Amino acid sequence: MDGYGITLFLHSWMRWAVVVTALMTLVPSIVGWRNGAHWDDTKSKWASWFVNTTSIQLVLGLLLYGVFSPVLQQAFANFGGAMKDGVLRYWAVEHMTMMVIAVAFAHIGAARVKKAASDVAKHRVAVIFFGLAILIIVASIPWPGSGADPRPLFRLALP
Repeated sequence: MDGYGITLFLHSWMRWAVVVTALMTLVPSIVGWRNGAHWDDTKSKWASWFVNTTSIQLVLGLLLYGVFSPVLQQAFANFGGAMKDGVLRYWAVEHMTMMVIAVAFAHIGAARVKKAASDVAKHRVAVIFFGLAILIIVASIPWPGSGADPRPLFRLALP
């Protein structure tokens, strides 16, 4: 087992933790905003888990980006040429840029939720910032069938 295979395997599975924690944060926040519900410790914990999973996912992605990925090593060897190749450009620029923006939205949202004056405001901020984060994440994942060099939904073995 090499660092690339382990990191890619973990990165592949961590996306599901990000998606699940996003849903567990976003759905109650939408309902809470619409119904004027109380923002409780459970919602705070899910929000924290969402931010933490996105952060872990980003670290794994940065390891792939800067250390392990042979695709990115190829892109960095001739960056100008990589910008002319849609797959290499996707991995070298587009995927990482969008994911960093998504993680920033998650972190900003968490900070703003903590500072919000009312429960309705907490729910609204969570819906806006976590919603933007998960939309960017889902749009930036290389899903099977997408034109962006798709990856398997469930990586069952180390590459």
